[in-house]
Amino acid sequence: MGRILDNRHTVYADRFDTDDVAHRALVLAGMLAVIAMALSVHDALHGGSARFALAFVAVRGIVLLLNARARRHAAPARPLLNLFLAAFSTGAALWLLSVFVPEPARYVLWGVALVIELSAPWVGRRQIVKAPVHASHLVERFGLFTLIVLGESVVRVAQGAANVSDWTAATLAAAGGGFLIVAGLWWLYFDRIDEGAVRSVLRGLVWNYAHLPLLAGLVSVAVGTEYAIRDAAGGQLERSTTAALGGGTALYLLSTVVIGLAVRRGGDRRLSLWLGSAAVSLAVGLVWPLGLAVGLLVALDLVLFVLVTVESRALPPG
Repeated sequence: MGRILDNRHTVYADRFDTDDVAHRALVLAGMLAVIAMALSVHDALHGGSARFALAFVAVRGIVLLLNARARRHAAPARPLLNLFLAAFSTGAALWLLSVFVPEPARYVLWGVALVIELSAPWVGRRQIVKAPVHASHLVERFGLFTLIVLGESVVRVAQGAANVSDWTAATLAAAGGGFLIVAGLWWLYFDRIDEGAVRSVLRGLVWNYAHLPLLAGLVSVAVGTEYAIRDAAGGQLERSTTAALGGGTALYLLSTVVIGLAVRRGGDRRLSLWLGSAAVSLAVGLVWPLGLAVGLLVALDLVLFVLVTVESRALPPG
């Protein structure tokens, strides 16, 4: 959910960043609210959901204030901002209401609120033309944000290695294999976004929303890698670990395909290879023998190596 909020602020900043005292104060307040949300996220599904919901409402309140300020001075964008204010206010109200509703109904309200907020740009896509973003800036900002999450994934690999008390050849190989998976995903993403630019509102929306499952897949790979290193020390994988790695890789690859199609002028001659790689990654995660911990990481490394090799050869020289 934090990724959704960051995406929202990224697009807002590209359109309406005034960089005055009030704007900076609101951004700093938003950072504090995000920190509060981050501190409560681990307990969001384990007894701390009310605290998480209140932190989310605080973050959303900052976004509402920023959009309300923009509405005052950006007349052409007012229809779009009116829609956003209505959708975000409704969502925030549902999140606040959820504090007084017992679980699991509380989570249902969260889902409804997110659907309302995420659907707002699609509903208002005709108004977006009157308040466009800078396409090149959008690609750059999302690329930097994805790079930050990739960095967090490397940290996860390091955490997994740090949690192993007795180093063996298997744990060293698992840590190296996990790092190579993250490196391969990084390589593929930035090759893909360099091939074009966002040229329409619809493609921009596809580009934006495709990053949500991409980041979810990347987080899944990071967590799976951390646990795979731990499991390698014992020589036995958990099925949840293999599913997180294989499924996360597949989701990341599929999302990258959609992102690439959003910035291309024509078709994608290598589409079948990407889809095949995603299918193989998912299958590996679902059926891989639990006794071959290092082999799982090596198998995913090989899938990504083939894809990186083909993509690199397809890039224009220079």
